[in-house]
Amino acid sequence: MNKDKLIKGIIWLSITSLMILLDATLLYIGFNNMEYESYTILILGVILLPLIFFFAFKGIRNTLDAIFY
Repeated sequence: MNKDKLIKGIIWLSITSLMILLDATLLYIGFNNMEYESYTILILGVILLPLIFFFAFKGIRNTLDAIFY
């Protein structure tokens, strides 16, 4: 088992969890600000959605590479 890749994978997965928390907060605030016709926070939340999948993919790939190779 490659411990360096495992640590990198765990770091990427922790970044994923932080991004999920941040994005959920931004989307919640953005949808509440739609009453005031302020869409800036909502647009930021939608832009950050693909980053969650990117970070999760890198984390899972590094973790699986560390375990199986």
